Amino acid sequence: MLSVRSEIYASQQDVLLDSCWSPVFDQLKEWVILFDENLQILKANVAWRNFDQGRLQALNRYIYPEDLYVCVKEMQSQSTQSVYLRLIHSDQSLRWIDANIQKIEVPDKSSLQKRQLWCLLAREQTEQINARSIKDAQQRMLRGILQRMPMMLYRSRNNRDWTMEYVSEGCKKITGHSEKELINTPLYGQLIHPHDRDDVWHNIQLALEVHQSFHIRYRLMTAQQQTQWVQEIGQGVYSQSGMVLGIDGIVFQTQAEREFIP
Repeated sequence: MLSVRSEIYASQQDVLLDSCWSPVFDQLKEWVILFDENLQILKANVAWRNFDQGRLQALNRYIYPEDLYVCVKEMQSQSTQSVYLRLIHSDQSLRWIDANIQKIEVPDKSSLQKRQLWCLLAREQTEQINARSIKDAQQRMLRGILQRMPMMLYRSRNNRDWTMEYVSEGCKKITGHSEKELINTPLYGQLIHPHDRDDVWHNIQLALEVHQSFHIRYRLMTAQQQTQWVQEIGQGVYSQSGMVLGIDGIVFQTQAEREFIP
């Protein structure tokens, strides 16, 4: 008798799950998983079964322990935003997923009440996250170099003031002035030594006309009223029609020719 009741309950459960399941889910590359309040997986599409090798264990067996709270919190909320979760693969490697968790209320004929289930729709993002981590590490390394080295990256307009649209933090070491003081002001052009301004303009314009990079040396008057030699390497930024939109470059101290004039 107990066996018959179990079979009837199992049949009712199958009908319950089928009411909120579509064969289309098996055609998706994304993972589609139906699970209950205990994170027990009730039904999953082919993409997930390929990932977990058909075991269909409880979802908490896969979710990285530190991310379980995020998953449970998302189950309790009504948010439609996706969250990033880490899963533990059978080979013990961590896999990142971009997951959306939605609650589903399904009529349960056996109890005349609605049963709460959850649907997880997820796409693996491991390669993208790893690539982003590498890029972030590279950017942190570059920022560290720019902060430590006496050099300034910039983008400027092509005018005699060399109006800066962007300067890196190194501008303080090169000019003695802050980013705020240099951006969208004529200050940088005024810092170039008066005897060098015409040569700087002429040499850069020659390079821009033939769409080549330039490498020049000149003197800067710093905020401390000192004169120091710098080198500048840059190139033009052009529109499709060839019009000069701006200049990208780098300015750094020339230690061998560095001189200070009181």
